[in-house]
Amino acid sequence: GSIYVADTGNHRIQHFAPDGSFINSWGSFGAGDGVNSAPNGAFNEPWSLAIGPDGSVYVTDTWNHRVQKFTAEGDFITTWGYGISQTGDPFGFYGPRGIAVSNEGLVFVTDTGNKRVVVFDSQGGYITQIGSGGFAPGQFDEPVGIAIDEQGRIYVADTWNQRVQILA
Repeated sequence: GSIYVADTGNHRIQHFAPDGSFINSWGSFGAGDGVNSAPNGAFNEPWSLAIGPDGSVYVTDTWNHRVQKFTAEGDFITTWGYGISQTGDPFGFYGPRGIAVSNEGLVFVTDTGNKRVVVFDSQGGYITQIGSGGFAPGQFDEPVGIAIDEQGRIYVADTWNQRVQILA
């Protein structure tokens, strides 16, 4: 029943009780230099977050090109992904934005610049990827938002194609 907010411009995550009272926050600005990654728990525009079935908090750290996973209290657990890639490498993100976690704990990430959705297990192990660049059904041009309904259908906001695609 609590509320988590990706406070993008302030490079942090905020956590509020159902009545709106502040619980805690974590994160600060940190950016990699192209050779070294940003420190764990630091963000460069956290864009979106999702809560796993176990209460873990997954955050897309957009311009550090990675996903970070935390406990419900904000303690760092793990991270995966790195710098800009357009080679098909599932861990080479180019601006990950949206994130959703299925009831089974699978993590779906919209990799905006690589025009795909990448699927991982709860610890960041690669499962598969969906889509490629283009205009046909199942192809994307800047996928940003993502959600999963109770039946497991995946909804992807496909920005420059000006549509929402529903994947079964």
